[in-house]
Amino acid sequence: MNIIRLTCPNCKSHISVKDVPGIYAKMLTCPICRFSAKVSIFHAGDLNSKAQGHNESDTQIVESNNAPKNSDMGQIRVRQTGQVFSLKIGSQVLGRLAETSSADFKIGNSRYKDEYMSRQHVKIIVVNSYGGIQHQLEEIGSTNIIKLNGAEIKRGDKIILKFGDIITLGNTEVVLEKTSTESTIVL
Repeated sequence: MNIIRLTCPNCKSHISVKDVPGIYAKMLTCPICRFSAKVSIFHAGDLNSKAQGHNESDTQIVESNNAPKNSDMGQIRVRQTGQVFSLKIGSQVLGRLAETSSADFKIGNSRYKDEYMSRQHVKIIVVNSYGGIQHQLEEIGSTNIIKLNGAEIKRGDKIILKFGDIITLGNTEVVLEKTSTESTIVL
């Protein structure tokens, strides 16, 4: 049985599935981002790619006619430092810049350190649902306060965010924004 390689149209993950009878008429769900799409096959020969040395099985992809309404993953902008972090499908932990921090996004620099921000302060989860991309804020047991648009978040809360929301971590404000192609991404 042949293996076909697919690319999720949402998260661009590469997936391998068995080429079984009827596979081209099925809806598949990406195991990474949970996006559902109908399997369509695009052969290299259709673009005259064989002449460029591409193998047909390497260019088979998943396409969808039901793309999400909001497909912007968004970004987090730190007001005090100007840092910009691009979000991706899955969870990302925000926290203070420190040698012992295991946060995905370390906030701070040589001139700005917020002693009231935890090394792992809050989690932002980006989920692809049928209505499009959804951003969730999850309190992860930080010893310091978290506020959303000025209101304090309680322990264990999970809240759906919208673009423009201001999250306060200690004394630091971060804003959930639409992705800007003009931003400088600071890692």
